[in-house]
Amino acid sequence: MLHEIYCEQFHQKRIVFNPGLSVVLGTNAGDNSIGKSTFLLIVDYVFGGSTYAGTTDIIENVGSHDIYFSFIFGEEIFKFCRNSINAHTVWKCNDSYEKVEEIGLNDYCKWLDSKYAISLPELSFRDAVGRYIRVYGKNNCDERHPLHYQATEKAEKACTALLKLFDAYTPLKETEAAAQRSDAELTAYKKAQALQFIAKITKRVHDKNEKEIRSIAAQIEELSFGLERGLLDVDATASEQAVYIKKLLSRARRARSKVKARWDLLDENGNYAFSSTTDSFADLQHFFPEAAVAHLDEIEGFHRTISSVFKAELRSDRSKLEKELAEYDQIIHEYEAQLQDLVQNPNLSKVVLTRHAELLREKDRMQKENDAYEKLQQLKEARDADAERLKTIKQQQLALVSYRLNEEMSRLNDAIYEGSYNAPILDFTDTGYDFFTPDDTGTGIAYKGLVVYDLAVLSLTKLPILVHDSVVLKQISDDAIEKIIELYSSCGKQVIIALDKQDSYSEKTSRLLRESAVLRLSSNGQELFGRSWG
Repeated sequence: MLHEIYCEQFHQKRIVFNPGLSVVLGTNAGDNSIGKSTFLLIVDYVFGGSTYAGTTDIIENVGSHDIYFSFIFGEEIFKFCRNSINAHTVWKCNDSYEKVEEIGLNDYCKWLDSKYAISLPELSFRDAVGRYIRVYGKNNCDERHPLHYQATEKAEKACTALLKLFDAYTPLKETEAAAQRSDAELTAYKKAQALQFIAKITKRVHDKNEKEIRSIAAQIEELSFGLERGLLDVDATASEQAVYIKKLLSRARRARSKVKARWDLLDENGNYAFSSTTDSFADLQHFFPEAAVAHLDEIEGFHRTISSVFKAELRSDRSKLEKELAEYDQIIHEYEAQLQDLVQNPNLSKVVLTRHAELLREKDRMQKENDAYEKLQQLKEARDADAERLKTIKQQQLALVSYRLNEEMSRLNDAIYEGSYNAPILDFTDTGYDFFTPDDTGTGIAYKGLVVYDLAVLSLTKLPILVHDSVVLKQISDDAIEKIIELYSSCGKQVIIALDKQDSYSEKTSRLLRESAVLRLSSNGQELFGRSWG
């Protein structure tokens, strides 16, 4: 529990709190600007809040100052300090309030959460406690919207915070994560379409594509059957590759034909034989006795030498060409094998393959567009299904919480009015919640409903403390206030309120207020900081 608050700048420097009800008591005249709300903002500051550090009139008129405070848990006292301006730091202190160790505000709030044994899944200490420290200046005193932390908060977040405080959020956690994930996936997919990374078409285009895809499939099938099914199972990539290989194959065959023509010419020349005249030299000498047969024999020898050189060169060239032919044969064989792997009929013409590739390319384009459209629809359906499932589970959990709250508020309202006035009702809707008292729209009844709601939450949850400023209480009738003070005092938890005009209540209530008072404030030097600057 909160044990005390100490500040050198206070008129009453040390304020020691009660385990149950603690009252910041104003004057019977209801004087304003004496520090009641300011002190409750300091209580909020002690519990990890930050509003106090932003109060400009305090900064201007008091300046930087340290707020010392302590908690009692079990038998042990824990002392701390926060500066009025440095809102992000908390100091651990020794028994003499000397600063010992600086810690972050988040770590301090986690420490409080642990010591108060709240430890609810996904709920921070401030989100649990801060909502129920209702002080003027915090913007959370709206009697029509008691679940809201502040006026600008979304109703959905406020409802979720209540579920967490009632420890009813766990069944939603996985479903909510799935809903957030499917929504994020849909958002990312739409963004990719907007950036044209993924095709985006309408349903009309999708249906048109379906017809075109069926038509192209029929053309491909007809083309394939006409060629002994050689293209029936070929996809677009393979078809494109086949066209390319077919081009290389044609080029290789043309090159081989040129080499083969040169080889044939060499082969023909290689088979040419020089005529031999040696055997006819005797006949020549018979008819021409004076002929120079020896000289002719020398010429014939020269011819034989030339013939042998010529044939050697032909054999060398032919050998080279044969090697080239063998290389081209190997290349052609490899291309044909690759083509055979791609299509059943490797002898298809390039024209046919090109047409097939064009058809497949167009079919593939339209199929990708349709796949993108269908994926978008799947993501939308998944998002909607997850959202609907989350909505259903959340409605079930909220219904359980509202039932418990409405039952407890009815009990507390009867304790105040003994059945003569209607109890407030909390009703959750698809978009938020309604909080009202049936058949009564008066301001006093509305604020009474806010107090009853807070007391019900305090009773049913691990909420450790309740703080109500006089702005919450002053609109409520005196008779109702007297009963509410009794409920504060008997609730079994720490409650801190600010109130004035104590003598306007019954003797019993006035005595209870005086006995519970931990700080008395008034004008003429008895203000919180010993003076008023209003």
